[in-house]
Amino acid sequence: MKNLKLPVLAVLAGFVAVLGTGCSGQKTWVYRANTYSAPAMTSDKKIAVLPYGDARHSENNNFWAMYLLPACPFGWQSYNTPEGADMHMNSGLWVNFKPTEDFPKALAEDLRNTHMVSDAFFDYRRESGDYAVNGKILNTKYNAKLISYCGSVYGPNLWLVGFPATWTENQLSIELSLVDAKTQKELFTKTYTAEPRSNVNWIYYLNSDFNYGEMLAELNKQFCTDIQPILAAQPVAPAVTPAASPAPSAAQ
Repeated sequence: MKNLKLPVLAVLAGFVAVLGTGCSGQKTWVYRANTYSAPAMTSDKKIAVLPYGDARHSENNNFWAMYLLPACPFGWQSYNTPEGADMHMNSGLWVNFKPTEDFPKALAEDLRNTHMVSDAFFDYRRESGDYAVNGKILNTKYNAKLISYCGSVYGPNLWLVGFPATWTENQLSIELSLVDAKTQKELFTKTYTAEPRSNVNWIYYLNSDFNYGEMLAELNKQFCTDIQPILAAQPVAPAVTPAASPAPSAAQ
């Protein structure tokens, strides 16, 4: 049995290294926009979606190796800005992910899909559209645990018999405002918070720990639904009737 214990521990050490250093694969930002039924109204107006402000805390903590302490049931990661970390519990580096630009670009795609307006696009200038969307990222918290059951290096032995190896969670909250581009009057504002996505994971199957695209799609759909009556209530500029040509004088 002693001869078997070392190979088993070596295998488990390999699993821990893979999990703890996030070597199970990189993640790339991908957004799949929602589909919408035909709107009750359409407008020839345009919406410019501006880069989002960032109101998140910047602190990121990575203490996954704390699982080695016998009194500690798990090691953990707690990231307020997860795109800035080069390792995640179930994945490696997250590439091509810049929330302050990726999120508004995703919303512009959704707004185009609603067909409520003639066009929607990402832009740095509010004046580019008739309306503008201002966004603020409030929360993209990433939490994760590497579970050792207070067994230190021996805790992962339980993974082989079916005990969970990791737990991960994504949180997302944003504030969105619709404003009149000319007057800068705020027409609508609301804070949107997605249901947190959490997963228990086994060494035989690791769920994705990068779920912000799916969560954002839910919030974008809510916003597009919310602003439809706001857009419908906006006054429409009266059509300009061409002036009639003056009648020829009797002298002519």
